[in-house]
Amino acid sequence: MQSRDSTKSVDAITLRSLAGMEVTLLNFGATIQAIRVPTEFGDVDAVLGYANPDDYLHDKFYMGATVGRFANRIAAARFSIGDKAFSVDPNETPAGTCLHGGRDGFHQRFWQMSSENQAAVQYSYVSPDGEGGFPGKLDVTVKYQIVNDYSLVIDYTVTTDSDTVVNLANHAYFNLDKHKQSIDSHDIQIEADQFTPVDGDKIPSGEIRDVEDTRFDLRRRTALRSTSSEDSQGRQYDHNFVLRNSDGTLHKVATLSSPQSGLTMHLHTTQVALQLYTGDYLTDPFRPRAGLCLEAQTFPDAPNQPAFPSARLAPGDVYKQRTIYEFVPGKPYS
Repeated sequence: MQSRDSTKSVDAITLRSLAGMEVTLLNFGATIQAIRVPTEFGDVDAVLGYANPDDYLHDKFYMGATVGRFANRIAAARFSIGDKAFSVDPNETPAGTCLHGGRDGFHQRFWQMSSENQAAVQYSYVSPDGEGGFPGKLDVTVKYQIVNDYSLVIDYTVTTDSDTVVNLANHAYFNLDKHKQSIDSHDIQIEADQFTPVDGDKIPSGEIRDVEDTRFDLRRRTALRSTSSEDSQGRQYDHNFVLRNSDGTLHKVATLSSPQSGLTMHLHTTQVALQLYTGDYLTDPFRPRAGLCLEAQTFPDAPNQPAFPSARLAPGDVYKQRTIYEFVPGKPYS
């Protein structure tokens, strides 16, 4: 499976649990290609993906990839650290924002793989100072491991040699239905009392607003199929939810469930925010709303928003975060 760099190839490895859960990962983008969960009605692949690993070389949706150096958006592709200004790749048009680290972000890099055992693998990448316009050399590791039969744990670790900003996340598109029709058949719940409103370019205004009496109140199980005749946006989301995670400890923050397959996923994270994207701009070979993203991260545009939690990383400090996808097979209830 040769890449556009003839010296490297897209290589896959599959982790397995004793209960039969399988997770297929790629060295290109430290990517999740598949998560197969056994149920009494057969295996369900919980994420979207390409059957051919080489197709990830030309993917434009960040499909299952580790995104960085800065997941989500940086307004005008500019930020400052102290009195130093930095310009990064304005890869989102026409707004000119930097999305997910730019065109050649971590999702477009080959990572070094080291296999630990049948249920764990670690990917590492050294990002040189100035890559994508970002300051500081980064040493990055992403470790995937299956625990307790049906849980995929992702541990991120980053160090730097110079003041910089860091925000990593996985960009898997989840669909828990057996036949992957649409995420409209799913129910969702997010443990967030607040969200960050955005402008037309999806850049936060800086306000932190309560979800009460808005379509962002997902604190109870909510159907993703819109039943609103008043809200033209219905259940379309590409928004940041403020989690109750200010202490940085591991919490369950979201639940996604499929009445059609009976499969449920609980998302646990140490992060302070969760970006919900309902896949409304997916195109061929996928289709709109074929999957949704639950991106555990820090706030979008945090380097330009002093009121938001800081995304700064200094020499001697260690960026660490953990995200867990916990799957629970059950009976269909549709």
